[in-house]
Amino acid sequence: MVKKRRTPPGQGGDGAAVCRENLQQNEEQGREKQENSAPEIQTGTPAAENAEVLTLQGGKEERKADNAENSAEVSGSSETDGGVPQECGSVEEGTAAKAKPDVKQRAEAFWKEKGKPALKGLPKRWFIDAFTGMAQGLFVTLIAGTIVKTLGSLIGDNSFGNFLTLLGNIASVMMGAGIGAGMGSKLKAPGLVVFSAIVAGFVGAWADIFITCASDGANAVISAIGAKVAAGSPGNPISAYVTALTAIEISSLIAGKTKLDILLVPLTSLLATLAGAYISWPFSWLISQLGTGIALATDLQPVLMGIIVAAVMGILLTLPTSSAAIWVSVATPVLTGGDPIQVNAMLIAGGAAVVGCACHMVGFAVLSFKENGWAGIISQGLGTSMLQIPNIMRHPQLLIPPTIASMICGPIATGAFRLMCGASGGGMGTCGFVGIIESYNASIIQGGMEQWKFWLAIAFLFFIMPAVICWAIGKLMRYKGWIKDGYLKI
Repeated sequence: MVKKRRTPPGQGGDGAAVCRENLQQNEEQGREKQENSAPEIQTGTPAAENAEVLTLQGGKEERKADNAENSAEVSGSSETDGGVPQECGSVEEGTAAKAKPDVKQRAEAFWKEKGKPALKGLPKRWFIDAFTGMAQGLFVTLIAGTIVKTLGSLIGDNSFGNFLTLLGNIASVMMGAGIGAGMGSKLKAPGLVVFSAIVAGFVGAWADIFITCASDGANAVISAIGAKVAAGSPGNPISAYVTALTAIEISSLIAGKTKLDILLVPLTSLLATLAGAYISWPFSWLISQLGTGIALATDLQPVLMGIIVAAVMGILLTLPTSSAAIWVSVATPVLTGGDPIQVNAMLIAGGAAVVGCACHMVGFAVLSFKENGWAGIISQGLGTSMLQIPNIMRHPQLLIPPTIASMICGPIATGAFRLMCGASGGGMGTCGFVGIIESYNASIIQGGMEQWKFWLAIAFLFFIMPAVICWAIGKLMRYKGWIKDGYLKI
């Protein structure tokens, strides 16, 4: 065996010469192995000739293996002043070359396991879960406050009635905070993020005032918001939604990552709130213009808009969206900032909206009475027709009867009765009688409608006509085989 020489670390030398010398040594070592390991086979026979061929091939393979080993040793141990020659290579370069595919593979694995599912889940997270949390916040603030205010106005101008009115105003003003809390809870955010979202939602509800009056100083902002609060104005729900969502998503990125969450999470949320207030402005402006367009169209074509609004709002109530949150977002900017003509038209459009929702709730309750009995009447007629979502996904034709009922009752509400409903009741229908209470407040207390006319409209448009229409169409669809027993079971 020939002993291999190595260039001592730190000493200069010709790296190429070292490589050539090692290659020569490897060849000599391979020849020695070939001579020592070759078996003694009688020459001149076919077996001997084959053995010689195999021996030569084996020697070549051994020399190749030894050359590879020595090259690796030389490249790892020799250091020269001018750098290691290209043919010797470096261990570091080989390691880096192997690490690059590993990083790429890890990135691809992360995208497949977490990135792609998270991106696919964003529509559901932002437009279903977040809207559901928004609706919950609306229920405990604006909607509950509106009911309490209506009761206070019915009791009259006395200490108890005035207290209920004030309590309702305070609850309505807290709408933005309720939206932030509801969204944070529904999105399963950490505790500090939820509490920070309360502030973000409240600020977002008044984002337009903060942006327009900020240059005039804090006193101007406080004065402008104070006037809104005194009137019991809830602010803009869409800007509250966008601002709260921005704060929740950004502050959730650092929550639980450090030991300074108690300080970093609120500060991050406040900075995100500032950004969200500006981000929300285009969205709130767009929804405001949509509401203005609905009001103008209803003023010009109340019957046609009655059909459209009732049908759309009824479907939105049944689908896994929040019809209450949607109508509050559309109607509030007009009702709080529009001219008298626009306000009156939007209240009439609200009448079509609440009737469309009632048609779906009562309609599905009657349509599914064979499968669900009186329990279905209560749960769907006074609760929500959203309970039918699994059945509708399997059999979309189930939407036909209540949608036709809403398209019939909606224009009657706008054209014949001129029924009105405010922002907080337009997307509620018969749920907890909120739509009826809000319709009473808008039609009689604000609009001056006669009592008999109002209750006649409620009886026919909310209960009798939807029940009869859906029962008749349901009978026909069952006869044709379009609806079969068990399709409507909840």
